[in-house]
Amino acid sequence: MRRRHFLGMTGAAGVATVVGTAGPAVARTDADGVVRTDLWAKGEQGRRIHVREVLAADRAGDRDRDATPLLVVHGARPDGVAAFDLPVPGGSLAADLARAGHAVYVMDLRGFGLSGYPPEMSQDPEANPPLVRSDAAVSDIDTAVALVRRRRGRRPAAFGWATGGHWVGMYAALHPDRISDAILLNTLYSGTSPWPLQSELEDPDRPGHPRPQPAWRAVTADALTSRWDAGLEGENADARRDPAVRDAYRTAALRVDPTSADRTPPSFRNPTGPLVDAFYLAQGRQLYDASLIRARTLVLRGENDFWSRPEDSERLAEHLTSAGSVRVRTLPGASHFLHLERSRYGRGQLLDEIRSFLAP
Repeated sequence: MRRRHFLGMTGAAGVATVVGTAGPAVARTDADGVVRTDLWAKGEQGRRIHVREVLAADRAGDRDRDATPLLVVHGARPDGVAAFDLPVPGGSLAADLARAGHAVYVMDLRGFGLSGYPPEMSQDPEANPPLVRSDAAVSDIDTAVALVRRRRGRRPAAFGWATGGHWVGMYAALHPDRISDAILLNTLYSGTSPWPLQSELEDPDRPGHPRPQPAWRAVTADALTSRWDAGLEGENADARRDPAVRDAYRTAALRVDPTSADRTPPSFRNPTGPLVDAFYLAQGRQLYDASLIRARTLVLRGENDFWSRPEDSERLAEHLTSAGSVRVRTLPGASHFLHLERSRYGRGQLLDEIRSFLAP
């Protein structure tokens, strides 16, 4: 029998105190007809967790009309706003879901975006172990879930992209009554199928173990989009991806780190703990047991995703024995970055799947 490996954690209190920066949170109505409010919740050890509320202007202030509120969780590299709420057409999955009637909450984990940075991220990266492992991520998600419940008066659904999908799944397993639905996009779970990042992340002296990582790494704009760009070689990249979305993605990721201009070329600090956990998942370990999930669960995978493998979705489907319902979909021709690409390349189907799944 395959051994399962689980990463333990203590349960968080599930209580979020909403705090401001210099004063009360201010909502703004943007040109796209969406109202955005940046909020901060006080989490574990007083850590500040940033959550952006995104509402359709015609529904703001009327929570009784909302469809299921939705928390969205970024992956291992860019923060939540860079991943899900870019200020260009086709760059905000959050805005599209808000216009569909959902109150959307875009969070940043510790060490990402506008959330508090661990003190180790101001130190030499070689002086500390990899930061933001899955237990820390789950604690921060719990803080954000509590904020959403306080704002909307009910349990939210949670959506996670790539590593964010792993974190949402783990959260749903450890706290099965705190979210109504789990949507996992392009996520690893467990399996031993070939993984494209194996040679990059494996320790050559200890096969099956991750290469030693610093606490954090500096990610330039070119490094951020290198795998996305490489995946479009040999085809008309602009036909699949709006250049304005790519530019906004790069700009947003670097702008949020106040130290980005201190390095040449400019770069943002990025915790490496998610890469360590991803490596273990790709070796066949599990960090949580999906049979503990009771939320309705939607598992989505782009056919051409480089991060997850078909085996991950298949194993998830096998293990989701207690979920309220299970739906597994492969999106034809879609990539890892489908939500940032043009509608006909998977983004449209992604939105349709989410809207259909969350429909009353």
